[in-house]
Amino acid sequence: MKNETNQPKKTRLKGFYTALLVSLAMIGAACAYAYQATTTTLEENMNSLQNDLTVVTQSTAPHTEVRTETTSVHQAYDAVADVKPESAAETEAPSETETVTETSQEQESVEEFDHVLVMPIEGEIQAEFSNGELVKSETTGTWQTHNGADIAAEEGSAVCAIDNGTVSEVTKDALWGVCVTVDHGNGISSRYCGLSASLSVKEGDAVESGQTIGLVGTTADIESKQEPHLHFEVLKNDIYVDPIEFLNE
Repeated sequence: MKNETNQPKKTRLKGFYTALLVSLAMIGAACAYAYQATTTTLEENMNSLQNDLTVVTQSTAPHTEVRTETTSVHQAYDAVADVKPESAAETEAPSETETVTETSQEQESVEEFDHVLVMPIEGEIQAEFSNGELVKSETTGTWQTHNGADIAAEEGSAVCAIDNGTVSEVTKDALWGVCVTVDHGNGISSRYCGLSASLSVKEGDAVESGQTIGLVGTTADIESKQEPHLHFEVLKNDIYVDPIEFLNE
């Protein structure tokens, strides 16, 4: 009776262990399948990632070119930004060329200052420049042009050169007496007539503005009936101009 009682227990235990082994086998199989699937997925992901890295590596050069182009654009923008409006440029410091031009202008101003025109003698104007019109001469009574200005002065008064220049001619004219002509350059010359025979210069002498060239005389027969004076003429390119107006300019 004892053996019969234990028989069902052994049978039940055997069935339990069998079921347990089957369960463990199924669990193992499931784990193996899951591991294989996970491994396959990981390999696929790794391959995909490696391919992506390869694509990224191959595309590095174009990106570099894009960055280079972008830098050029920025450089162009900076170059445009550096260009200032005209009004702003005018307030900037002068360029080297402008400085040279201003210096040249200053030098010209100094030269002009060094060549200040002066009256050949101080006195009232007896007879004005006629500018090509005919006027009646007090001495001859005839109608003629008066190509200079007559400046009243006492006989023996000093006559000065109106500007720097070179004495180009010293003559004794039958009508105008002792005359001195000074060439001032640039087509400008001045002529002093009716001087005394005692001169302070000769042809070829360099004279400065205000330098005495002679004395007022009475050698101009064509104006001998007038009070002592200096007959003074200025020519521009061999054309008579108003000498007083020339000095005032």
